[in-house]
Amino acid sequence: MDRKPVDYGQYSILVIEDQPFVRRTIMQILSQIGFRSIAEADNGETGMRECIRATPDVIVCDIDMKPVSGLQFLAELRASAEVRNRRTPVVFLTNHTESEIVKKAMALGVNGFVVKPPSFGALKERVDRLLAGK
Repeated sequence: MDRKPVDYGQYSILVIEDQPFVRRTIMQILSQIGFRSIAEADNGETGMRECIRATPDVIVCDIDMKPVSGLQFLAELRASAEVRNRRTPVVFLTNHTESEIVKKAMALGVNGFVVKPPSFGALKERVDRLLAGK
């Protein structure tokens, strides 16, 4: 069963990553995939403000950030009364294979993981799966 191709141009995506080079690289990949609306934030705090300001369809978020980590961001997003969609799909970028962090992320409602640094194929495949449900 073939899925119809995703029209990425109709979706907005938010990248939350504290390392500028990594953030730019991810944004470049997303642009190559076909996203036209790509917002960025440098930590969970600015990411939360961006979620309140705009309503992204998907969020790609690093776990290890200061002062607000990806886990803290996800907990805040899922509990927020200010964002329009608390259930926005979140993909964590991680080099963590520690089961504790994975368990915490799953308990908070993460929608998937992509290993850092993400490849074009891995990021596209994960985002495709999330958008297929929209």
